[in-house]
Amino acid sequence: MAGTAFGQRALRVAAKSAMMPALAIWTRAHHGSPLLVTALLFSCVGDTLMEAGLILPALAVYAAAHACYVALFVRRPDRRRWRILAAYAVLGVALMAVLWPGLGELRAPVAAYSLMLTATAVTSGWAGGRSAAGGALFLTSDSLIGARLAGWNFRHRDLLVGITYTLAQYNLAAGALPPVGKNSVTREAGWGMLAR
Repeated sequence: MAGTAFGQRALRVAAKSAMMPALAIWTRAHHGSPLLVTALLFSCVGDTLMEAGLILPALAVYAAAHACYVALFVRRPDRRRWRILAAYAVLGVALMAVLWPGLGELRAPVAAYSLMLTATAVTSGWAGGRSAAGGALFLTSDSLIGARLAGWNFRHRDLLVGITYTLAQYNLAAGALPPVGKNSVTREAGWGMLAR
């Protein structure tokens, strides 16, 4: 955050590159599932590509991260609320309608990515709690990036992106962790299956 606030690119890149691996290590230490750790590592790669200006590869890798989040949160079918789906669908269409004229050749990839982003917001919203907050913050963060891609920029946009993105990933990760005190065998089941 300090690197963004004071315009020190090297500090910002270094901090951003370290943030998702650190969060992945923390979630693993708290028995986070393989899907959660994979989502964070995909996000790390996406962050690096975005900082390098490789927008299309970054969108593809971020979409893979969202696929992991969706697979993680959609496992809770008893909590599905279709009003959440409808609300995010309307919001997603409205955002794309506003950004569409300025996106140019990025229209198709941004539209495809927005579907995955919205899917994360919806499924994390079904999970509720911190996960829901994380999904909403992720949508906010990437909407700010979309505004830049569409040619809309404003003061402190990068700082707002950094804050909302960091809070989004933390809340998604924290919300997806198993309950405290859950049986250790259950906690490690996902990793045991992955290792086979």
